Amino acid sequence: MKLFWKVLPVIICFMLMAAHFGRANILLLQIVSLLIPFLLFWKSKLSAILLQGLLLLSGIEWIRTLILIAKERIEIGEDWQRSAIILGIAAILNFVTILVFRTRVMKERYKL
Repeated sequence: MKLFWKVLPVIICFMLMAAHFGRANILLLQIVSLLIPFLLFWKSKLSAILLQGLLLLSGIEWIRTLILIAKERIEIGEDWQRSAIILGIAAILNFVTILVFRTRVMKERYKL
């Protein structure tokens, strides 16, 4: 049961990323984002490193999106702060989720 609570943030991050790509109509990346959590079943150091790297890339994507949306909204004179807060939280969630792989349970499972 401890493992479930450790991998849940990883799954949530990639589900959010799939929703992000779905909203942008990028079907291939949406499908890939939905499949990435299945790497959690592969008990190897490589899968853990790959997942951490993908979480880092996802966080960077959220920041990129934050910047683009903020620029667009500022240009047309709309409120941008709420979107920036939401996307910033999504980015932080991805970056913090990387730390899940530093827990004892995950280190033992993935031989880190």
